Amino acid sequence: MFRAVLLLLALLAALPAQASETVICRVCANTGMLPCKAHGKAMLEKEHSVHFCSAAMECKICGGTLQVDCKSCRNEKSEAELAKLQKRMQDWRADRKLKVDDVAKGLPLMHLQTAHFELAYGIKPQPVGREKFETHPAMHLYGERLETLRTEFMKLLGAEDGELNGRLQVFMSRDQLGQQNLAPIVTQGLGGGKAVGVKSMGVLSVYCMWQEPTTLPDDEALHRNIIHNTTHLLLCNLAPSLHLYDKHVGWIDEGFSHWFEDKLTGKCTNFCYEEVLMQGAASFKGGRWRAPVRRMVDEGKLTSFAALAQKNTDELDFPQHAQSFALIDWLLTVHGGPKFKTFIGMIKAGKATRDALQAVYNTTPIAIDTEFSTWVKANYSPQEPR
Repeated sequence: MFRAVLLLLALLAALPAQASETVICRVCANTGMLPCKAHGKAMLEKEHSVHFCSAAMECKICGGTLQVDCKSCRNEKSEAELAKLQKRMQDWRADRKLKVDDVAKGLPLMHLQTAHFELAYGIKPQPVGREKFETHPAMHLYGERLETLRTEFMKLLGAEDGELNGRLQVFMSRDQLGQQNLAPIVTQGLGGGKAVGVKSMGVLSVYCMWQEPTTLPDDEALHRNIIHNTTHLLLCNLAPSLHLYDKHVGWIDEGFSHWFEDKLTGKCTNFCYEEVLMQGAASFKGGRWRAPVRRMVDEGKLTSFAALAQKNTDELDFPQHAQSFALIDWLLTVHGGPKFKTFIGMIKAGKATRDALQAVYNTTPIAIDTEFSTWVKANYSPQEPR
């Protein structure tokens, strides 16, 4: 009994000594790191939501890691992790400089890597709605818009992450020189010239553009342009990856991109000529196409589906662009996105349009004309929206 008491007293005496060996840093709560105070709260949240940001890397305090070493304690593990992060950021920035900045040779570009996109951004500050955005926060806004578009695309079609290959690349320059220098390199030879935008579609998914002031005078027009052309990238990148512009399915290629323009901005104002965005004041009925399509149906002016389904993207005229949008609207509204995904997968695999239509929608190119016209009459008003 006496020995047991002595043992208990010895254990109790040892407790303060053991407790004193565990030192708690009240400054960093033993994490070894503290948030960098050089970034405002709003921008800090945006920086944490992306992988890399070249503008954040210019911070002389944290170098873009968004955290600094706690000077009140020593945490070797945290210090090592911070050093690795700094090295990854430096390697990424050096790679972007070599492959983008040194090639563009135009006005400066900022760079952003999100979960699914690499974005190079050099658009001049401009209002978004009533708020003026400087280049850095505007780049984050477009990073968010790209991710939102991808999320909507995946949700609509019921697609899984593994069905898209790698990060899609988007280059947005404010000057034509940067576009002309970048486009042939990043698209692997598709050229720049005087085009507003150039795309590489399929496994290599790239859109390289500049803000031409006549066709893209403001953020609203620029946003629609990015939606339209990035939708092309997403649809062609979706497994099995394949470009569509020369596969005699222009109605799918353009119609689906128009559909997302309409869904997210309420208008369709972009027209693709193969990889090159059409120049000039290209427009059809102010970009709001439901009423014009209804009138085309009423007046018997629709192109027969059998004829439309033979055209490549660069062969569509303005009314056929609107009709293609409405056809996609019909298929998605009546039959849903997952069926459309199955349909486009068959088309990419080489199945004829008539066979894919029969397999997925139980219809034919001849029957579609009546089915589609009936739906348009029931769902589209001939009156323009106010």
